[in-house]
Amino acid sequence: MPPSETSDSASRAREANQLALIHRIARIVPENVPLAERLREIVRLLREHLGCALVACASIDRSSGRFRCEALDTELPSDIHIGYSRELGSGVVGEVAANGQTLYVADVACHPNYVETLPGTRSELCVAMRHHGEVMGVINAEAQRADAFGTEIDLIETIAEQLAGMFATDRLNREQHQRLQLLGMLSELSRTAIEADGLDEVLLRIAQFLRERFTLESVGVLLVEGRPPRLRFKAHAGNSVFHGRSGGDWPESLGVIGRAFRCGEAQYVADVVEDADYVLGNPAVAAEYVLPIRLRGEVIGLINLEAADPRSLSEANRQMLDALAEQIAGAVHLAATNARLREINRLVEEKSAALGQANRHLREANRQLERLSHRDGLTGIANRRRFDEALALEWSRAQRHGHSLALLLLDIDDFKGYNDGYGHLAGDDALRQVARALNEALGRAEDCVARYGGEEFAVLLPQNALAEAEPVAAHVAEAVARLALPHAFSRAAPYLTVSIGVAALIPQAGLDALALVTRADGALYRAKTLGRNRIESATTSLALAAM
Repeated sequence: MPPSETSDSASRAREANQLALIHRIARIVPENVPLAERLREIVRLLREHLGCALVACASIDRSSGRFRCEALDTELPSDIHIGYSRELGSGVVGEVAANGQTLYVADVACHPNYVETLPGTRSELCVAMRHHGEVMGVINAEAQRADAFGTEIDLIETIAEQLAGMFATDRLNREQHQRLQLLGMLSELSRTAIEADGLDEVLLRIAQFLRERFTLESVGVLLVEGRPPRLRFKAHAGNSVFHGRSGGDWPESLGVIGRAFRCGEAQYVADVVEDADYVLGNPAVAAEYVLPIRLRGEVIGLINLEAADPRSLSEANRQMLDALAEQIAGAVHLAATNARLREINRLVEEKSAALGQANRHLREANRQLERLSHRDGLTGIANRRRFDEALALEWSRAQRHGHSLALLLLDIDDFKGYNDGYGHLAGDDALRQVARALNEALGRAEDCVARYGGEEFAVLLPQNALAEAEPVAAHVAEAVARLALPHAFSRAAPYLTVSIGVAALIPQAGLDALALVTRADGALYRAKTLGRNRIESATTSLALAAM
């Protein structure tokens, strides 16, 4: 047979095999069996067809910024296993999970982001499963020969479309089931709170309810109390050395609980071993979730949930817990209101003492509101309002004493690309980390760090001339660089960086504080224009070395 006919025959045979595989998978997709079983059969068929070393299917959890292996077929030892997880952007799979684009690496030795999980791998193909533009997961194949998948890309992309629909349908079914569960739990939680006698019993019943429904090792409820506000451990259910802390204070600097209190945001720790703030209370605990209780936007308490099995704190369960937190806030508020009414009735009988007590509560509430009005809700540092007040005060002080006042304006480079590429949750986390790095990098109590707007930060340095402010700017930039936050969408560096404008003035007649801001803003503009990841001032320019 002539070579051309042999080639045509082989091509037709390959197409027939591919079509047969597509049909077999199409029959598996709608089967009324658990998703894990269908995926297990599909990856087995794929590996058998491809004749490769490994085929895996992974889902994506955008909230945690990670992908997770859901199905795997391989006959060779590999680091990959069901439940294996890694950050989006890490490795070939992480790249595809992050950007949704097919990636074929004919020779892994030539790909800088390749992560070896199966020794001997020479080529890798990874395809995103997209449904209505959303990346639901990825299919990954690895072979121990180079350029093993060149003729199979279209096939895997076709199968990925089938699996994306299956993932979307499964998610919809789970969401409907979760909504029914949530409605039932909301009703039961309301009844539990109504039947309790007093706030302490309400909190204890809530802790017991959550522990039983979500199969948790322990649940603790803490409320914000006192002047100044502090965390008080009010109720506990389960197994933990902290069981005896009920009724005592919890230091705001301690553990994941303290971190959640300081930043006012939920804290999810998928693996407590990897979290430096985690405080060991039960050796069986693998994952922790600390959830704020909010009333009219204000954090009035925290719920600490610890699980031996991370699946108890899955994304779906965390979403239900978030919804339940609103109900819990109402129950706590109602119980607390009833308790306050009883107290008011008692205080009314004491007349003058009652009036003095009410006035003290009002003054404390005003002080708390004033503090909250100066804090940026996302990062926890000073907000723009607080910065403007500090600038006016320090400008006036510098003018009286003839001192120089310095200002750094910082902008995170290509932050829109970071938000678009990694998601807004990752963007919010990056803003918080940068804010924390700035705070830690400045050692003087009189220095003011504020979120100036969006991804811009301002650092006010009283009694600093330009020559003194520039080293501070370099120190701050290095602190941000040490975070080593990957930024694949930056034009300046492969990690998250900042551009900084530095200015300093001795207030003179005819000048106001806006002149200092204008100079720093102009220097920042030059830093961005000259390539980002730079420090620019009125007299000097410094390009930051790539780490």
